[in-house]
Amino acid sequence: MKTTSSEIDLFNHEDFGEGYLAMAYHVREMSQLDRVLFEDCTVADRAVVAPHLNVRSRCPIHLRPEYLQKRIGCTFQQAVLLADAWSIIEATAKMVDAFIVWIKARGIDQAVAWFEHLAVKLAEVEVSWDAEAIEQLQGEDTGDRDDAHDFDGGAEDDQEEIPDLYGYHVIGYDELTEAMELTWEERQPRSYKSLLAQVRGMDDLDALRDLGKKVFALRLARDQAGVFWYEYRKSQMRIMEVVRKSLGVSARQLVRQIQNANGNLAAFGARLYKIQSGAIKMADPPRKHEWIVIWAAYHDRQADLRP
Repeated sequence: MKTTSSEIDLFNHEDFGEGYLAMAYHVREMSQLDRVLFEDCTVADRAVVAPHLNVRSRCPIHLRPEYLQKRIGCTFQQAVLLADAWSIIEATAKMVDAFIVWIKARGIDQAVAWFEHLAVKLAEVEVSWDAEAIEQLQGEDTGDRDDAHDFDGGAEDDQEEIPDLYGYHVIGYDELTEAMELTWEERQPRSYKSLLAQVRGMDDLDALRDLGKKVFALRLARDQAGVFWYEYRKSQMRIMEVVRKSLGVSARQLVRQIQNANGNLAAFGARLYKIQSGAIKMADPPRKHEWIVIWAAYHDRQADLRP
């Protein structure tokens, strides 16, 4: 991420003369905020960077509580407990992604208890050494000082690298927001996401139509409406596909008669209307939504016979 030109210009004194005086004249003209940026920040790779205490240098993004809280939708304390447990089991970013899917399916309380239990058990395994065996091994005569040094692990080789006290970040850059990489849908309000969940889970055509009427009255924003009606049509087609595959005997017979009809299609259409309205009785009349399939077949056949 590069800094905007106005911030970069704080470090360019060419318009104010040369050398130290140019910088002094430029600083005199700066606002209080600009002067803070100039004095506390520096330029690196054409970006203005600010220092910060490097307290998180050894903690990856996917194990930070604030990141987990936003992704899971839990409390900060619950996110801290999960972050601690996952740090103990050395969870990778892919593992955390899988854990979050599981948490959303099972619930946060059960997940926190389960991962805490797992972390405790793993910690117990790691520290359950045989103390007597270790003391005996350390007490043996190695016979060679170099070997003894190797047994100690090599003091110089095993020294932990100490991170720098300060790190630098581009001003205006939010590492957590970038890591979240929220999709358009994830950025929507909870009420709208609830509507999408409802329309995607519909398995009844009447309920789907009722939801459609309700949403139409809401006058959603253009992008929200476009996504909702796209999901609406997908659910509608899915439900109708189920209806088509489960047609009753009478409905299948009527569809076959339509497909075989020739010059008498109009008269057959009038008969269909009377059957649907109840003027002509059938022992096993088609169900309500089966008539959608029947009339669709009728219109398709009508189009085939049209000169």
